[in-house]
Amino acid sequence: MGGKPFPDGKDPDCFWQKHSRCLLVAALALLIGTAVAAVVYSSLSKRNAIDHISAVYDGSTKSGTVLDSDNSGFTVTAYYKDGREEIVTGWTIEEPQTLTDAEKSTVTITYRKVSTQCEVQCTTGLIRSITAEYDGDTGAGTEISDDNPGIHVYGIQDGGRKVPLQDGWHVVNPTILKKDTLSRVEVSYGELTCSLSIQCTTKSISRLAAAYTGSTEEGTVLSAGCEGLTVTATYADGTSEDVSGWTLAESFTMEPKTRYLLEIHYEDSVCTLEVFCTTPTREEFMSGCIPSTYFSLYHNPGKSAGVNVAAEGIIAGRQLRDDGSVKIYLEMNGDFLGITKGILCAVYSSTLHGNLPEDGTHVVVYGMYKGVSEETYGEETKGMPLMDAEYVLAE
Repeated sequence: MGGKPFPDGKDPDCFWQKHSRCLLVAALALLIGTAVAAVVYSSLSKRNAIDHISAVYDGSTKSGTVLDSDNSGFTVTAYYKDGREEIVTGWTIEEPQTLTDAEKSTVTITYRKVSTQCEVQCTTGLIRSITAEYDGDTGAGTEISDDNPGIHVYGIQDGGRKVPLQDGWHVVNPTILKKDTLSRVEVSYGELTCSLSIQCTTKSISRLAAAYTGSTEEGTVLSAGCEGLTVTATYADGTSEDVSGWTLAESFTMEPKTRYLLEIHYEDSVCTLEVFCTTPTREEFMSGCIPSTYFSLYHNPGKSAGVNVAAEGIIAGRQLRDDGSVKIYLEMNGDFLGITKGILCAVYSSTLHGNLPEDGTHVVVYGMYKGVSEETYGEETKGMPLMDAEYVLAE
């Protein structure tokens, strides 16, 4: 054999028998070293393994701020699987965002292939609180809800700026206004709320009364809203006021010497009022007229002016006036020894007392004497006794 002999000059079997113990010890040492290294490596790997990360932001929140990897406002914390945690650097933001007025922006932050998201609220134009105002109807029965156009909601931004909110708000507890009551509703806008107080201006009526100072003459119409009828409401709080919008259970047209009981309604209250027509009956009026001659009316007008008189004669003609009244020309017989006679002018406007008799009819005119007036009859203008005729009755 051409190989080098073993150191002791003996055969190989003898060599392995002599050194096998040492070789076994060396192999065991190598195996143990390898196992220890594996354990150490595994321990180190586990120590550096990240379970998750988190991020918070405390930088600028003004509009226009860029959220990117260079923004120092982010604090990123890594949480390891062995329970450790530490603030880390070297994280990245792949898709930067720019803050916009009152909007929220979200960025994704990555550190060693582990990612998390961070949301940032832009505080420029951000509404910090809200307030509400009301300028609508405050009468009883008014509904205070989202649909009421009298509700105005405003947002209060940083710096105290007040901006109107056209939509997005909501009345949490709608209500209906009640008499004498202060109502409160809650208005919400997102997570923000405010209260709104509305005083109902409709008061409870404790007493209703009425007074009449209008005409009490024949033909006057008593109806809702008529002139001279005043309705006064006295409220539970002791105040009172004249009111409108009242109604009458029944309307009346006054007739001579007649008494009327008016039933007046306002809201849920009722009162009554008695009104008496002061116009005398036809018989009363006629009996109070002084029979007068042409001579006395024409030659002594001051004596009878303003007095109710009765004048007898024949209707010689008539003239329709623009206001619907009629001038009648009454030819009166002579008097004072049967010598004097003349024409009296009477204005008849009372349609309540029937139509005028035909021309040429012998009549008696009852009414108030007004004095002597320049009147035109035919083609002649001259002074004539003048009356306001109430009744013109054929004889």
